[in-house]
Amino acid sequence: MANKDYREIQLSTSQLAVIFIVILALGVVIFLLGISVGKKQAQLVQESDLTASGKIEQAAEKLPAPVQETKDPISKEIASHQRAKEKTQKKEQAPPRNLFYIQVAALNSRDAAISFAELFKAKGYPALVLDPFSTDGRQVFRVRIGGYETKEKAEEVLAQLRAETNRKTDYFIIRS
Repeated sequence: MANKDYREIQLSTSQLAVIFIVILALGVVIFLLGISVGKKQAQLVQESDLTASGKIEQAAEKLPAPVQETKDPISKEIASHQRAKEKTQKKEQAPPRNLFYIQVAALNSRDAAISFAELFKAKGYPALVLDPFSTDGRQVFRVRIGGYETKEKAEEVLAQLRAETNRKTDYFIIRS
């Protein structure tokens, strides 16, 4: 009974060679068919691009010629005033540089940073929360006080803050 469950196929080397050649020929035929299909697709895409560009050219021919607008000196002056106004608004929106700030916290949560800043605002200090820098490895929201012109003024405020807390703080001055 054990012999009926097990069958063995015996092939000679010439039979194996024929099977290998047939598989190889089949692979070559499939490869060549793929190339021909790819060429046909490229032709179809090229033809559709040509017809699309022809339709665009036809539509452009049907449109009336663009009207040349002549601007009088007044409208040119108004436009220059608008550009100047936009430039000044951009300058106003940008925070001033080379000011001294006192960093009082660096927190992982925006809400915690905002509430911490509100505590200092309630005491009368100008506090702001900075968004994380792109170079930060993780989200760090910095809470800073000030925008002082001189380092001496920032040091005075820092001393005042330390006196109010009655404990050692790790606040520090930074120039930004």
